[in-house]
Amino acid sequence: MEKTKITFSTFAQDLENMARKIFYKISWITTLFILLVILAGSIVRSTGSGMGCPDWPKCFDQWVPPTHVDQLPTNYRDIFLEKRLSKLKKYTGFLKNLGMSEVAVQLENDPRMVEEEPFVARKTWIEYINRLLGFLAGNFMIIMVILSLFLWKESKLPFFLSFLILVLTSIQGWFGSIVVTSNLTPWTITIHMFLALLILFLLIYLSSKSSDAKVEISSRVKLTLMLALILSLIQIYMGTQVRQEIDVLKESTFAQSDWVSQLTHIFEFHRSFAILVLVVNGYLFLKMKNYFSIILWSIVAVLFFEIISGIVMAYFAVPRSMQPVHLISACLLFSLQSYLIFKTRGNAQIST
Repeated sequence: MEKTKITFSTFAQDLENMARKIFYKISWITTLFILLVILAGSIVRSTGSGMGCPDWPKCFDQWVPPTHVDQLPTNYRDIFLEKRLSKLKKYTGFLKNLGMSEVAVQLENDPRMVEEEPFVARKTWIEYINRLLGFLAGNFMIIMVILSLFLWKESKLPFFLSFLILVLTSIQGWFGSIVVTSNLTPWTITIHMFLALLILFLLIYLSSKSSDAKVEISSRVKLTLMLALILSLIQIYMGTQVRQEIDVLKESTFAQSDWVSQLTHIFEFHRSFAILVLVVNGYLFLKMKNYFSIILWSIVAVLFFEIISGIVMAYFAVPRSMQPVHLISACLLFSLQSYLIFKTRGNAQIST
């Protein structure tokens, strides 16, 4: 009897250890997929493919979208416009119930709400791949929740965080339908972006728990690291505002070569703010390179691509190819900084 108890206990421990290893591997894979979703979303936006699928979660009412317009009914634009307007009515009613009547009225009176784009196979499949990556990321999150149950005795944190991430991702998916319903209203895209960053932040925190080992650094460097993360968030926010202005200019009579000259002061602030971001991260590199050389050299590489892509966009009329590079570089910088925050511990006694 005693031998059976020991055998069962050993089996349970082995099962828990295996679940722990798989759980943290899946958490890193999920983090990678969220980054891919952000990259795909940026490609969707830069190519104007956001309305490539006029409905959600299906695409042209199909789980696998068409490849040619002949696969759609002749009045497909009227059909999907009617569906979208029906969803928009529910959404604006929801906004009014939240006390956001002014926003709801603006959407109801926006002439773009009654525009339905024609089918373009390239745009449809770009948007479809974006959704497919999101679907795969969501499935990995479900696996994380299931695996976290095996770690319940050891710690309840993996379950609660995994469940929270899954809930936030579901909200993100729902809000994605709002983005489509509102015909890509700029402020909805900004919220969509920051919700993705929150999910990314929580995933990195959870993934970093695969090892409890933390490096002790001076309190001043730790505070600078936190400042660097805040600066990255501010820079990303300003970037979304610049992007919104670009979206407005796309619909104007200005030529693409004149877009940058028509941007407001937010662009100049965004551009100058990059110097502060560079200086702060440079300081961190000098102070931490002996502890996290790979991560810090990765930050250097990411900053290089972010700055170069920003310069190219500023001086070469915002080419489409540079927009995803610029955004994913900013998100990678945010991710690397988040990881460093979770893997370090400030110590006032350590000299800077």
